[in-house]
Amino acid sequence: MGNVKHMTILLFFLSSWSSASQIETQIEQFIQQVEYKRLQTVYPNARIEISIQNKVALSYLPECEHPISIENQRPEATSRTSYSISCESPIWKSYVPVTQEIFIEGIKAIAPIQRGSSINQQNTAIGEVNLNAIRGHLYTTSNPPYGLLAARNIRINTFVTDQLTEQPDLVKKGSNVLITAQSNIISVKMNGTALEDGVKGQQIRVQNVSSGRIVYGKVVSDSEVLVNY
Repeated sequence: MGNVKHMTILLFFLSSWSSASQIETQIEQFIQQVEYKRLQTVYPNARIEISIQNKVALSYLPECEHPISIENQRPEATSRTSYSISCESPIWKSYVPVTQEIFIEGIKAIAPIQRGSSINQQNTAIGEVNLNAIRGHLYTTSNPPYGLLAARNIRINTFVTDQLTEQPDLVKKGSNVLITAQSNIISVKMNGTALEDGVKGQQIRVQNVSSGRIVYGKVVSDSEVLVNY
């Protein structure tokens, strides 16, 4: 009697293991054939790792007579997500937690960069970083931060993002600028003086040298301010 009971438990275990193994295999195929390709399209040249979590829970699912259906519940996620898995015969549905790691190349500091200092090729290098560890837009070789200023102290081996940088002043207070006033019909240019510092795209006060009138204009270069009428 004891041997029969032991055999029954063993057979149940083997059956559950076989079912779990089949489901896990189908999920792994989905990862290889669908998810890796999808993420590589979104993140070209990235190194991507995807892992199924809590595999033990798969052993509690009934064996499915047909291939299971799988759907990523959070395709926009860069870290944790879950796959819904379902079977038509017998009918059941479950969820599998999955972790994703996306490693991309970015620009990092190879020496401390003081606040207000210029970021350049001499104080930075290329490194690989997990996208999940980054806050903000990461600068890469196709979009480097060279010429920008450190908005705060940047420590060595810190990857540079837009949250750590700021634009340098193109126009300095007291500098001579060309004021361009334009509408849909005409454009008039006049000499002016900047009354404050300004980065590209910033609205600053400028004074018309001839009339003394003070107006607001947008910095478009290191020597020109645009005023729209």
